[in-house]
Amino acid sequence: MYRQAFTAAAFALMMGVATDLIAQTTPGPAPAPASSRLSRGYFNVNAGFESTSGEFSSASTFRLYDEDGSLSATQAVDSGALFDVAAGARVWRNVTVGLAYHREATTGEGAASASVPNPLVFNRNRSVALSFSDLKRTEQAVHLQLGYMLPLTDRLDVHVTLGPSFFSLKQDVVSELAFAETAFPFTAVNATAALAERSESATGFNAGADVSYLFFDTDQFRLGAGMFIRYAGATVDINLLNNSNSTVGTDVGGLQIGFGARLRF
Repeated sequence: MYRQAFTAAAFALMMGVATDLIAQTTPGPAPAPASSRLSRGYFNVNAGFESTSGEFSSASTFRLYDEDGSLSATQAVDSGALFDVAAGARVWRNVTVGLAYHREATTGEGAASASVPNPLVFNRNRSVALSFSDLKRTEQAVHLQLGYMLPLTDRLDVHVTLGPSFFSLKQDVVSELAFAETAFPFTAVNATAALAERSESATGFNAGADVSYLFFDTDQFRLGAGMFIRYAGATVDINLLNNSNSTVGTDVGGLQIGFGARLRF
């Protein structure tokens, strides 16, 4: 679904760019220099896709029946759709300063396993495993962007940006397992999982480029469409298991691509 929509948007944008480039090479009245048509401010709205993958895991021990048991949990990180908005202005010649914001919401899978001591026999731990789906993950980031806007033609420009990114993450995690004994001789054990939402933040960086084609002009503003490609990333440290004494790192961000509307004013 995402791939088809992005392919259609990219094709439409490329056709517009090609038409404009052909028009630029056709003999006729000389157009105004492209640099003279650069607007002071810009505002972009995009729908897109973030490509990322990976997993994070944690392990811990617990004491039961005067023996040590062990517990481990692993969760996957999947790609997903994102919403993106950016605004800024030229501050000196073609140099720009702006802010961008993106939000991505996905769900992922996870698994947990445990080695549980036996209430009757030492060194006869029982194994139990659980799997999970629809673990919610919401990623948001504000990107400070220093950029350079390069006009290619009267209607086509490329905007290159980079800067720091400030991420926040909300992640459902498997926080603990509770055990219930079966009947004698206790060769098996039942387990239920508790889920929790963790909220953490981290600072990273972003770098990317935006191509805009402006096809509608007035005296006050110009409208068009465009696409962006950007890498934005950081590592967030979260606590997975409640009884674990350490945090685990999970990567946020990734390679992002999107298409949307462009406003110049």
